[in-house]
Parts: sequence; structure tokens; C-alpha cells
Amino acid sequence: MARPKTNQPVSTVDAIREAAEKLKRQAIEPNIDGYRPHAKQELFHKSQSRIKLYIGGNRSGKTVGGITEDLFWLRGKHPFRRTPDAPVRGRIVSTDFTNGMEKIIIPNLLRFTPISELRGGSWYSAYDNQTHILNFQNGSFVELMSYEQDLEKFSGTSRHFIHFDEEPPQDIYGECRARLVDTGGSLWITMTPVEGMTWVFDDLYEPGIDNKLGAVEIIEIDMTENPYISPAEIDFLSSGMDEEEVNARVHGRFVEIAGKVYPMFSKDTHVINPVEIPTHWQIHASMDHGLTNPTAWLWHAVDPDSGRVITFHEHYKDGWTIDKHAKTVLEYSAAFGRPPITYTGDPSIVGRNPVTGTSVYEEYIKFGIPILLGNNDIDSGVIRVRRYLNTILPDGKPMWLVTSDCEKLIWELGRLAWDRYTNKKTAHRHNKKEKPQKKNDHACDSLRYFIMSRPELHIPEWEDSKPNENPLNLVAASVGEQTVSDWVSADLPKEYGEWSEYATKWTTDELGTDW
Repeated sequence: MARPKTNQPVSTVDAIREAAEKLKRQAIEPNIDGYRPHAKQELFHKSQSRIKLYIGGNRSGKTVGGITEDLFWLRGKHPFRRTPDAPVRGRIVSTDFTNGMEKIIIPNLLRFTPISELRGGSWYSAYDNQTHILNFQNGSFVELMSYEQDLEKFSGTSRHFIHFDEEPPQDIYGECRARLVDTGGSLWITMTPVEGMTWVFDDLYEPGIDNKLGAVEIIEIDMTENPYISPAEIDFLSSGMDEEEVNARVHGRFVEIAGKVYPMFSKDTHVINPVEIPTHWQIHASMDHGLTNPTAWLWHAVDPDSGRVITFHEHYKDGWTIDKHAKTVLEYSAAFGRPPITYTGDPSIVGRNPVTGTSVYEEYIKFGIPILLGNNDIDSGVIRVRRYLNTILPDGKPMWLVTSDCEKLIWELGRLAWDRYTNKKTAHRHNKKEKPQKKNDHACDSLRYFIMSRPELHIPEWEDSKPNENPLNLVAASVGEQTVSDWVSADLPKEYGEWSEYATKWTTDELGTDW
């Protein structure tokens, strides 16, 4: 396909061979004029949004949709929407030149571009191997680039459109997007989300789904929605994949490849509207310290009767000095009307600064904020937080809840993942890591320090999978009551004993799972 030198005269033999190969290929695979998009591809083409995120499993037709969209623009005639008149300046950026460009992008350009529309009527006369620019008869051109190139290569003159095939690095995306300002141009990303919940999920996908970014449209496609892929081929591709890889590669879903630390956390289940905290509830605060990283302070209300915890306020800032954090903590306590009973924090704060000779712990004490050093046993802490998330109280709600205005904590709980090996070969040779990633974990750590100061909940193993089979509820049902809350006031046979006795024994795991 490529030649040692560019724009050299093509021999008659080469020209005849290229034409014959092109005719043979187009007889089997029609070019852009014979292209018939399936339903999701048509939805993608019809979108008027300046930013389109076309997410799909492997072989779902997303790259074909992207390339044909490129050609609609380059030809200056789009069948579904208005685009700039030719000549159009475009850019396609892929993972690398060897696998992304030469094996995917260029073959699809060859397949769908009519030879007569290329400059000089030939790929060899239209494509410059040195600049990687494909020129068209109408004056349009598209440059082919790779994520392997240095960032400065992506600067320069304006473009009418940019197509990212597979997820781009954030800095390259930003530099390319700047090339669209002068033209009011558009961009689209065609990708399979194999890297998990990266910046694309945070900055484009989730805001687009929530309609927080009016310029972004999300088109999602499952491999099973491609009418040209047989079920047998889908089964063959997915065989041997684990569940997370199937979700990403077949169904085109964003998943945290490394696995979430708190997969049971759900906005529908654990997030509530801001509430007025009853005056008899206990108030506690917790913190995780950072300087260049955020410092995360959380406020928690504890129901003295049930033990339920509601995290209801957060302070999350980076780059602040301790005095600014301390003043903010005290100001909130004053505004709330009462200070926390306890402050629990990162045990590393007792370390002294070699320059000043003081510690973070001592600096907070100067402001009247005595911080109890939290238990930083990560394994035990994660287990205990999980139990607070999983445990359902008689009112049907979890032991731990968070108000919707604690946005950073909610965001982190949905993202925090187990650490993983950067090299896939190494990952296959070792067990999965059992520590959370040290990234976007500041509010989660603050929560963990506080929950570790709370009583342990001994939840039988079956409760995670069969929450409705709480043995207390089963016994309650056996005496004619439907729930534990009904049982509290029920007249129980003597052999069942008092409610408080069995509740205490159950929560301390003395009864065992057979009871």
C-alpha cells in the first residue's frame, strides 16, 4: 500500500493492479455510494451535536460509522445534515500507525472512497506518505495522525472536523479540539471502552448522559445490534472473556476494568436529599489530609437508636493551608449550630515537617480541633464500609446514607477501583491486587477512617446475596409477623426470648448463620 517515495509516477502495471483490486473489493463491499447504515449508525450520522461519542462493542460498526461520517464531510455532501462546503479540512487520529492506521483506518478509507474522488484518480497520487495526508479532487484533505505522536504535532491550523478512533489521551483531545474553534467545527469519538472509567467517562460520557453538556450526544451500540454480525461470531468472540471484558468488548459498556472497591454503592439506594439532622443525633467529623491533593473533611450524623450513619456535608479542597481548612471547619460548625463530638483523621498527620518542626496534627490543635488518629488498616476498613453499605435496617434503607450535596464523596465511591498492574502480561501472571488505587480516594479515605471508629457489623455471608432471608425476619414470619419491626412489638413465644437479647447476639455473631 505504501511506497518508499511519495507522489511518484505510478507504473501502468501498478495502476491496472490497483484498479482491478479496487473493482474486485467494491463488488463485494460497496463504497460510500452503496453504504446502508444500520439503525445506530444512522442515529450517529443524523446527530447535529458538535461532539458525538459513539460507543460500541467490537465489530458493532462504530469505526465504519466514523469513516463514512468523515467521507460525508470531505465530499461536501452529507445525506443527513448540513456540513461545510468543500474544500473541507479533516483529521483522523488513531492509536498508532501500525495497528490503528494501517490495519483499520486506511483499509476502510480505501473501501469506502470512490477512486474517482481521490486527487489524480489513485490512492498513490492522493496520499502523501511523509505528511500522512489524503487529498481529494475537490480540494478537501484529511490528515492521519496517531496517539503516539508528540503533543506539539497536534497544534497548527484549523480543521473542520476531527475523528478519534478509540479513546484519545486527554491532552491530545484538548489540543485537537482547539483546532475547531476558528471553523466552529465538530468532533466524534468512535470507541470501545476497554480502558474502563477514564477521563472520557468523567468529562464526556456521564455529563452527556445527564444532559449537563448540551453539545455532547451519546450513541451507544451493543455488538448484538449490528445486523451483519452472526450470533455464532459473537459467541466465539466472547468465549474465554471474563464478565467485565464481555461488558466492554461485546456490549460496549463503561466498566471499571480493575473492579470497583464498593460495587454495592448505588445512587438510587444510598443517596438521599439533604435532610434536617435531629438535635438528639450525634455529629462527628472526619478528614483525610492533602496539600497538592485535596483535603477531604466529612460530617456524619449518627442515630443513637439504630446506629444509622448519614454523611451530610463535605469540604473538599486542594492547595489550601491548614489554617484555611481549620477556619472553614470551625465556620461550618458555627453555622450548623453545634460542633462535632469527635474529629477522626488520617494517622499520618502526626508526622513532623522537617523544615517547620510541627505536624498537621499540632496545627489543627492550635485552632481547637483535636483529631483522633484513625485506624488505617485498609483491608478491615474496606470490609467495614462495605458492611455499612450492605446492611439494611428495618425501615428498608441502608445503615449508611449520604446526602446528594456531598458530590465529591459520591463521585469517588462510584469510581474507586482496586489497583491493577499496568502491564497486561504481568497481570496475567499474578493474582489481582488487593489494595485500592491511590487515586481519587480522598473522601473515601475520610469516610473509612470514620466508619472504622464505629461498631463492627457482623453480617453473615448470605446477607449480601439474600438480604430478604435475614434470620430475624424469618423467625418473625414464623410467629405470624412479617418483619423485624413488627416483631419488636409482637407477643413472642417464650422459646424465642426477648427481642433485645437475640438482636444483640445476632449482631455480635454469637448465633451463627444456622440460627
